[in-house]
Amino acid sequence: MRTLIHRLHVWFGAGSGLLILLLCLSGSLAVFRLEISQWVSGGLSAPANCTLAADAVLATLRTRLQEAPDTGGLLRRLSLPELTGGYWELRLANGERAQADLCGQALQGPRSQAADFLVNLHTRLLMGKAGRWIVGLFGVLMLLSLVSGVLLHRKVLRQLFTLRAGKSPRLVRSDGHKLLGTWLLPFLLLTAFSGAWLGLATLVTTAEIKGVKAAAAPAYTTPTGLEQMLDDARQQLPGLVPVFIDFFPDRGHVSVRGNLPGHLVQRYSAEVLYAGQSGLLLGVHDPRQLEGLHWWQQAMMPLHLGDWSGVSLRWLYALLGLGCCVLIWLGLWLWADRRLKVAGKLLPRGRLAGWTFTAGVSASLLTAVGTILFWRIKYNAADNDLNAWLIATAAAGLASLLLHYWLRRGKSGRKGSSCDTP
Repeated sequence: MRTLIHRLHVWFGAGSGLLILLLCLSGSLAVFRLEISQWVSGGLSAPANCTLAADAVLATLRTRLQEAPDTGGLLRRLSLPELTGGYWELRLANGERAQADLCGQALQGPRSQAADFLVNLHTRLLMGKAGRWIVGLFGVLMLLSLVSGVLLHRKVLRQLFTLRAGKSPRLVRSDGHKLLGTWLLPFLLLTAFSGAWLGLATLVTTAEIKGVKAAAAPAYTTPTGLEQMLDDARQQLPGLVPVFIDFFPDRGHVSVRGNLPGHLVQRYSAEVLYAGQSGLLLGVHDPRQLEGLHWWQQAMMPLHLGDWSGVSLRWLYALLGLGCCVLIWLGLWLWADRRLKVAGKLLPRGRLAGWTFTAGVSASLLTAVGTILFWRIKYNAADNDLNAWLIATAAAGLASLLLHYWLRRGKSGRKGSSCDTP
């Protein structure tokens, strides 16, 4: 039985390790998406007397988009400075965006693409809904690997402080893998379960619990009274911090969404709905009133991302996520060193070939991520993310395999020459 559990642990870990490593690394960075957005924006600031209303910002940004060539589409979202980190952003239904600082001055170029890229990479692997399912599946594999690891190493208390630093490197890596796995176990179980739930929940039909349901109102082209809607939303939900306004012109709705600091279930889920033409209040959704399973469903996202409290909690999540990266890397290293039968001849032999294989895999991931990031920021070409991802990964992976083959062939040739020498 122990042998079977060990094989399951190896199969689950080795089979999903590289992708989970990428997810842990991107997730550790994504917890600072607001700070990254501020950094990309160049630390935007505005004079204290800038009190531009949302209606004026909407008019300014919409005029700018209408002046751009090949641009058209219905309004989709107006992101407030509380969300972006210091500027306004208007997005149309066709994906076009425009930004302005707190005084209404237009900003050049995409400002939030780096943060969006990290979040999209972590949640969807840049593949849309199918990518979200893949992430959920790997969350299940991570959960199974954790459970098998716990069953395999049942002497938890002893392994809390076991690190034989003076022994062989392989033994040190083994102790480090067990030590990190034991200390990080609660966090890993939380992130694996919540990640699997968030990724696969869309496959299961559940009751709609988020947002306000209201009958359609008269359609509009440009909503009126956005600033009054924001003020009224703060009165309807005391403590509300609005972060964006969603537009539904066909249904005639304007949705003000925001956070309720100090509460676990609060991230972007509080909503106050208005009629776009008249500004009439249509409904209020207070996530603090949820109970039972509905509450847990809404709690999964903040529990996974760690953004329901202050910056200290996000730093803790980031450090624990990096610890997860080290744990996975040590596990993959141990798997390669042991030359398990499941690996066969796929693993390289020899120190030089091993380091080449490691460098090739790392280069593949870094090249793919770097290519997509450059593609997104330079050309704002979100539609081509999947193609660029596949091309970059395939090219880097093929290059590493060819280099490994040439090294193996050269080494075999030198051995053959030495055997032929009298």
